[in-house]
Amino acid sequence: MAWTPPKTDFAPGNILTAAQMNAIGNNLDAVGGAWISYTPSLTNLTLGNGTLNFQYMNAGRLYVVRFSFQFGSTSSITGVPEFTLPNSTTIDASSAVHALGAATVWDNGSSVFPGTVLPGSSLYTNFRVLIYNAAGTYASLTGITSTVPMTWANTDFLHGTFVYESTT
Repeated sequence: MAWTPPKTDFAPGNILTAAQMNAIGNNLDAVGGAWISYTPSLTNLTLGNGTLNFQYMNAGRLYVVRFSFQFGSTSSITGVPEFTLPNSTTIDASSAVHALGAATVWDNGSSVFPGTVLPGSSLYTNFRVLIYNAAGTYASLTGITSTVPMTWANTDFLHGTFVYESTT
């Protein structure tokens, strides 16, 4: 269900029309509606026989995205993976260094590595996941690679959820 910009020029004594009431109801349905699946384009990641489960819901320009990637026996990572956003949307350039949400890498059920979701490097049409590196005095963020935070193997997972305002 599509979001319709609501009427904003109300004045005391105005009466809402049936169409305006329907638009308000449809907007509320969109906010609490079902998740919509989408298939992102991948950068630095070969899916092979791995699986993707990417979904979003939106209200106007506000998007909530949840995602899951399960590594398969023929999947491969060649650099920091990036995934496109739904509906060809873009993230505002001012959000370039702001965490958009949280992510977790699961090493085949044996270890869990926390991370964060950030805008990607491709004109803010992608997102990427960085994990926390505790090797120094202070924790810092580092990109996921074929060997970071572990050597990826069949059934390892990357999960996350984030929120952003689209500029489009």
